[in-house]
Amino acid sequence: MIRLPSVLLATFSLLSWGQTPKPAGSVPTAPPRLKVMVDPGHGGQDGGAKGPKGLKEKAAALEIGKAVAEKLNAAGFEPVITRDDDTFIPLWDRAKAANAQGADLFISLHMNAARARAARGSEVYFLSLGKGDDEDVVAAENAGAGAPPGSEDSVVASILDDLAQKAFLQDSERLAVAIQGQLNRLAGIKERGVKQAPFVVLRGAAMPAVLVEVAFISNPKEEEKLKDAAFRAKVADAITLGVRRYFAETNGGVRRRMVAGPALEQR
Repeated sequence: MIRLPSVLLATFSLLSWGQTPKPAGSVPTAPPRLKVMVDPGHGGQDGGAKGPKGLKEKAAALEIGKAVAEKLNAAGFEPVITRDDDTFIPLWDRAKAANAQGADLFISLHMNAARARAARGSEVYFLSLGKGDDEDVVAAENAGAGAPPGSEDSVVASILDDLAQKAFLQDSERLAVAIQGQLNRLAGIKERGVKQAPFVVLRGAAMPAVLVEVAFISNPKEEEKLKDAAFRAKVADAITLGVRRYFAETNGGVRRRMVAGPALEQR
């Protein structure tokens, strides 16, 4: 007997809920706040990349993550954060936590690094089930992930990948485009484009999911910016506005549409 993983069951449930008719005469209720899982990358013994003057990626990601959560809350969303201190969380557990919380979006925050210190700018990724872009970045962010739980069951893994591809990748790209544009406009960060890559942290997420490489911590000038609270606030504003634009353009997001069915489309 094949045991389906929780994310697969959750996805089937979402699809089936969208088909359930509402009882006649039911009174509409106010929809719950849209929930966004904010994931500051790395943490604990996993420091991530390190800047020329010693700033660690895990610290920058945490500060930006807290700022994003505050901005999202102020904008009327319900933010949930994977870590609010210097805690290590395995990569596979991060999307799992988003699924358990019933999040509508998953946003993982990271800082980029390159051998060339002149490299600068932001990149926003969504999941690729193949090789994708920038193998060096993928290798750095996937380091230490290990094998996925139940990875020996190729049948389940294939079904899961197919569901992720069909149900969420298109909206993940929409979210990535929305966030990338605002990072350039509001935070003044050079736009390096929206890309696809097989990041472990995005695998298995039962909602649109993106990974944001905010800036190059290996660039001395961008490292200094990442230390500045005012700059981090601009980044948080940009990500929050990107989230707002995504939900506005998709009528509440693909996950909420699955749950609500035709009723949401008619509002």
